[in-house]
Amino acid sequence: VVMPETNLGGATIVADRLRLAVADEPFLVGTGDKLPVTISIGLAITGQPEDTLEALLKRVDDALYAAKNGGRNRVVAAPHRPASSRGMPVAVAS
Repeated sequence: VVMPETNLGGATIVADRLRLAVADEPFLVGTGDKLPVTISIGLAITGQPEDTLEALLKRVDDALYAAKNGGRNRVVAAPHRPASSRGMPVAVAS
């Protein structure tokens, strides 16, 4: 998910709302049983001219794995350089 004109704080709020919405809706299987589903989300922000797509995707992927390794069902933001308070946050959920 790409969120233009959104700072990292705003992107974190959106990602956490998405995480909670998914957790609130169990997945119905063919037998009618309800299967709880959760997601982990990694966030990264860009805005630096030297950022490449590959570097951004690496940071967001690392944040996703940190979320999964931290207990799952959470949002983790990649460390970012403070040169820009606005950028283009990218979220990856799994």
